[in-house]
Amino acid sequence: MWIKTGLAALAGLACGAALALLLVFGPLEIGGTQAGPWKTNLLIGDPSASAVVRAAIARRGLLALNRSEAIYFNATSDENGERLREECIYQVSFEREPDARWWSLTLYADDDFLAVNGDNAHSITAEHAAASAEDPMTVTIAASQPGTPTYWMSSHNAGRFALTLRLYQPDASISASPASAALPLIERLSCRGEA
Repeated sequence: MWIKTGLAALAGLACGAALALLLVFGPLEIGGTQAGPWKTNLLIGDPSASAVVRAAIARRGLLALNRSEAIYFNATSDENGERLREECIYQVSFEREPDARWWSLTLYADDDFLAVNGDNAHSITAEHAAASAEDPMTVTIAASQPGTPTYWMSSHNAGRFALTLRLYQPDASISASPASAALPLIERLSCRGEA
């Protein structure tokens, strides 16, 4: 009897540990909302978030604010559902600026940190949009800077990367329904090795 109880306890501990690892190191958007390739979870920064959501946020190092202060949208794929990766060139198009006091779009490498590449082209912000003569504003994501003048984010040394769009002091309608936000399109233009 003691042996069966001990084995059952060990099995329970092993299953619990495996599930905890999966939840903490798995997707941040557990129970969240999706709009195209963009995902968010309105419980980020909320004291009522479950321990699983808080652990996933801590793992990613967001230092998250509550949704009245900031909403975080993450994308790991393009509009066709293909994984974002360094070998490809993407165009991110803002149909219009997000309804927020300020915003930023940042590229994170596959280790959830900024790509180590020396390009200093990790992010685009509301200031870039204000200075842009383009309507709508577009951003090129590529491993090397395009030859023509354009807003550029470097994916060099990023591997399978992710994009994070932060909306600071978003419009109340976005807090209520994140899928209603004016989120940019992420289109793959080409990939190395493709004909």
